[in-house]
Amino acid sequence: MKSSQVKDYPLHDYYSMIYKKYDLVNRLFTLGKDMEWRRITALKCLEFKPASVVDLCCGTGDLTLLIRKLLKETVTVTGYDFNSHMLAEAKTKAEKLAYPEIEFIQGDVASMPFNDAAFDCMTIGFGFRNLTFNNTRIEQHMSEIYRIIKPGGHLLILESSVPSLRLVRFFYRLYLKLVLIPLGGIISGSWNAYSYLATSSANYFSVSEMEELLKKSRFTVESVTSFYPGASNLIVARKN
Repeated sequence: MKSSQVKDYPLHDYYSMIYKKYDLVNRLFTLGKDMEWRRITALKCLEFKPASVVDLCCGTGDLTLLIRKLLKETVTVTGYDFNSHMLAEAKTKAEKLAYPEIEFIQGDVASMPFNDAAFDCMTIGFGFRNLTFNNTRIEQHMSEIYRIIKPGGHLLILESSVPSLRLVRFFYRLYLKLVLIPLGGIISGSWNAYSYLATSSANYFSVSEMEELLKKSRFTVESVTSFYPGASNLIVARKN
């Protein structure tokens, strides 16, 4: 994987600044495709017929709520995030949809309040990058992720990555710089937050590097589904 100077960003501050407009910027930046990708992720998770699901780094709860909406059997759904403002938005959405049974928990991924092997399936929608991009606690994060998934359980990561094709990579980074930063900065009022999001996306791992990280963390990658020529991907991995 890429070697770069490790620097922890003030992520809690960033998300506390942008939570009110976070969903809107996502829809505009991806032309609404982010919800389609989340739906694909939710459906894939439910293919494994889990009895318990945790949506890690759930943010405002879009993926958490989609999983609950698509359920046809009794499944325990938990949303977990470190930012209270994002979770408040998620809880408000759940109340409007009459999903009071979803439990939203605030906490640090490096030390989660769950028992070993607590969940059959874990989803992470555009939050894995925050846990692993130039983060001094990457090993703690990966260890905790592994710990709370049941043996043979699945980890589904929906995340941006650096496209492998040079021309696509060039325009992808240009789009991030010329569209995401000003779009997010103007709408949310926080240019720093969207500068981080654009920078982390432009310099994040390739799919092969993400696979390497998962293998090192004792997961087996079962499938990769690419969207927007590799700019966004759904990686499905199984705990060994």
